[in-house]
Amino acid sequence: MLRRPIWLAWLLFWAACHAQFYRNIVNRPFETVSNGPQNVIVVDVDRVGRSPEAVDRLIRERVERVTRAQMASIRPLIRLYKQMGLLSPDYRLPIFHTVVLRQQGRLMLPTRTRDGGLGNGTLTIQVQDGDNPFPPNYKSFLQNVANGVLPLVEAEYGRAARTLAITVINYDDQMGDRDAVVGGIYDVSNSRFLFAIYTAPEAAAVNLLYLIVRAFHADVGFAYDAWEEGFARAVTARIARGSAFRQLVGGSADIINLTIDQNYDVRPYYDAWNQPVLGSPGFIAPSLRQAPIQPGTIGGLWLVRYQMAGSVWLKLATEYPTFFREFNTRYYAQYTPGLEGNIPALLNIARQTLTAISSNANPTVEGVPFDQWYRRQYILDTSVTYGRKLYAQMFPYISNPQPDEQAVFTVFLTYFQTTHTAGGGWDEALLNGTCYPIYWDFRYNRLTLSPQYERVDIRVGTGTVVPSFTGGAVANQRLTVDFSVGTENAQVVYPSSKVQGVNFRNNFFGVVYGLDDGRVQIDLGAEQKTAEVSSGAFGAAFSEQTLSREQIARLTFFDTRGVEVGRVQVNTGIGFQFVIVRLQAATDTFRLDLPAGLSMFSLPLRSYETDFAKLLNLPANQLRLAHWRQERFNYTYYPEVPAPAPGVGYFIRTSSPLSVTIQGESAPTDRDFAIALQPGWNLIGHPFKEAIDLRTVRVVHQFDEPVVWETATESIGGEAPLVGSRVWTLSGAGTYVSTTLLEPGKAYWVRVLRPEGVTLLIPPPSRGRSRAAQSARTDVQPAWAMELTLQSPAGGAVVTLGLDTPARTRHAWAKLEAPPAMPGMIAFGILANETPPWHEATLLIQDTRPLGHRQVWVLQVVPGEANREHTLTWHIPNARRSWRITLENPVTGERIDMRRQAAYRFTPAGAQSLRVVLEPDNRLPVRIVGVQAIPTRGNQFTIRYQLTGEATVRAEIRSVRGETLRVLQPSRAVRAGAQSLTWNRRDSQERALPPGSYLLHIEAVDSEGRVARSATPILLTR
Repeated sequence: MLRRPIWLAWLLFWAACHAQFYRNIVNRPFETVSNGPQNVIVVDVDRVGRSPEAVDRLIRERVERVTRAQMASIRPLIRLYKQMGLLSPDYRLPIFHTVVLRQQGRLMLPTRTRDGGLGNGTLTIQVQDGDNPFPPNYKSFLQNVANGVLPLVEAEYGRAARTLAITVINYDDQMGDRDAVVGGIYDVSNSRFLFAIYTAPEAAAVNLLYLIVRAFHADVGFAYDAWEEGFARAVTARIARGSAFRQLVGGSADIINLTIDQNYDVRPYYDAWNQPVLGSPGFIAPSLRQAPIQPGTIGGLWLVRYQMAGSVWLKLATEYPTFFREFNTRYYAQYTPGLEGNIPALLNIARQTLTAISSNANPTVEGVPFDQWYRRQYILDTSVTYGRKLYAQMFPYISNPQPDEQAVFTVFLTYFQTTHTAGGGWDEALLNGTCYPIYWDFRYNRLTLSPQYERVDIRVGTGTVVPSFTGGAVANQRLTVDFSVGTENAQVVYPSSKVQGVNFRNNFFGVVYGLDDGRVQIDLGAEQKTAEVSSGAFGAAFSEQTLSREQIARLTFFDTRGVEVGRVQVNTGIGFQFVIVRLQAATDTFRLDLPAGLSMFSLPLRSYETDFAKLLNLPANQLRLAHWRQERFNYTYYPEVPAPAPGVGYFIRTSSPLSVTIQGESAPTDRDFAIALQPGWNLIGHPFKEAIDLRTVRVVHQFDEPVVWETATESIGGEAPLVGSRVWTLSGAGTYVSTTLLEPGKAYWVRVLRPEGVTLLIPPPSRGRSRAAQSARTDVQPAWAMELTLQSPAGGAVVTLGLDTPARTRHAWAKLEAPPAMPGMIAFGILANETPPWHEATLLIQDTRPLGHRQVWVLQVVPGEANREHTLTWHIPNARRSWRITLENPVTGERIDMRRQAAYRFTPAGAQSLRVVLEPDNRLPVRIVGVQAIPTRGNQFTIRYQLTGEATVRAEIRSVRGETLRVLQPSRAVRAGAQSLTWNRRDSQERALPPGSYLLHIEAVDSEGRVARSATPILLTR
């Protein structure tokens, strides 16, 4: 029976109920604040009234629709799991939902009893028959489990938030999906569980336990899945692995373990699966919870997110077993509406809890200060980051390795996009794509594998590859695989010969950075093993008993001389453990200095602080930060830009100079840094703290061997070059300039010319240090080139007009496309298409034309600030005297002889064009003929004359002593033909001139500098 809500705190928390999606109102990485729960299904029941049967049908419809959509996005992965033997063929993934009903804009919540405040509640669970009874034995089993687990949950989680009576009724799953089942629904509004009938009673017991744990938080559950689902799944796993639960349930311990491993705990894979794209406010895309749904197009990482959320809190609880109970006590005591969605406040409570347990004011997890540790667990990042994303999920074992296989593993790729929706919300969409993996040995030599491993087709977001590495050349070393689609990149590492073979199978293995060769001592519980480190790879076999329970592993590394070089702690999972260890200095620093105004910059390290506003010490509402997204052909702006990381370039506009010291992890210097680039323009950063020469950069296209930069800029075999011949950056004057040096802290434009995209391999400074002092690179230049520089209050730009032989103008360097301009930045370039519509034409920064005939370049000017004066300057080197070069302004009609002037000022009101006309001049010197000064009515003179050629003309009225009394026409370009002027008998101050004799003086200068002059007397009689 539905009841009216009376919980004031709950209603305050669920404010703005008419909104379709709840969202982050503060979206700083790892420090978000939500305006409501982003982890439940809200079901509006206005159209069905208060009939329980109608409400049940509506809940079923919504839940099954959501479940089908979820499975459409994950089914390829589930079936791959089954093919690999990770899941049994008849396994059906249980999917759980939390549902809240809403009527007339108000959430419908149950009445609660008085319990003396939060954290003093008691749950009672009653399994009922209802309209569709459970089988009697199954009902009795569920009731016994419910009664027995309540004290176990209280021991682990503390008292319930509220006193509630919860009923359990049969949810008869009618989807008929062979891969999934609605495992259970927590109907908050009616205090009930809609529960499935499981074939395995052990699975039923574990999943009922999970729903009970969820109900312990009642109306004050966390707003984010990373916390609420993470806590519930971790607590479920801890209780279900305990002896008390197993005695209660009976049955097979293996089935209980399998249920936990498949749904709740993936700590053995944790290091490999911990990747930045995991982060999200909710694990299921909002559109999956809404109607209508497009099956097969919406999805993402919801399954692995659930698994990783439970795992991350299990890692913490390994060190702090009482954490959940003590956290809840403090949480309830400090609770006010909104706390459940305030990550900074929740983190403060977590810090207080760890401090109290450890008696340490600076508590650590896995040997790392808690605040740092938290920010390294990407599943806990509840912020929204927009754009395309690629995730690589690696499984280290296969069932039947062959004798010569040194490494073989499975990788599932998930390719998806996080999009911005109306009202500041977000959604996720699965994408199609093609990936060309790059395989590297320990020395970062590219490996060539079987052709079947050279390409991964991704359809509806999912792709898979099982690469096999054979032969002694790849044995006993750290292998690396770079997967890229467009600009998105994911990396997998693997310790070859250290995981399994025909005659062995290790259960503790990994890779290490910072130690090539030596040994590692692994202390795991009461057992100790020493293993050889070979080219960054190691592995060992512990007893099954040791790895049958979670442990704290302590790894001590020694070099070949026996000198200790580092220690790490890993809180392990159960069964096996794959670890990724980094022994390099934990913290590096970089000082970023930027001038006031517009700058392009990058960071040569991965900052610990992931929010740019905090990183740069700027107010978030004043931060003007942007990053280019080629697939959208537009800029994205803070806070939607990528998190600070090596290899990424940004624009920033500041009102004053900026200087900040940044702490973080620098990119490894023992290998090339790979940057995936998509077709078109890419804004990248230099990933290292020392400059390198562009010539040392290599470029990889599909599965071809890497080629050096200069080769990549050439057309080979009739195919387009891989990349444009120039790399561009922003000068101090605010203009794009080409460069051959990649410097730390700077960003660069790179243009990719192949539709498949490429990967840049930037060498570390030890191999890529600048050789500019030894031999400067000579860029290909046109035979004749004229630079035009445009300056304005918003900055400037430079373009080059060139002439060369017809054969050379067909090379790629002859026409260079201009990088995209930032809004507010002046855009100035040469239109590749000289006729309208110009907005569809490519804008060039250099345009080289064939010698020998007339050329017209159309320049496009888009002012950063309209109605401000702009100045165009130019330099004409070695121009033939027989060329006429004219600048034309179609808006004003002005024509400037560019050989007589070196600058031109104009004030564009908006986007406009200018024309530069270059043509041969084979005429005789210019002449002024037929000059007449004719008196007309109105006391004026009409002056007429003829020009025999184009010239710059000036006309004046002078006294007989040669003094200039009036300028009738200042110097300007005039075409050949009849010309006309008027004079009103006055001087330059508009004073009437007395009667007498005056001279009309006309001077014409042609493009060769030849001068023609004419002097005509004019007599004023009155």
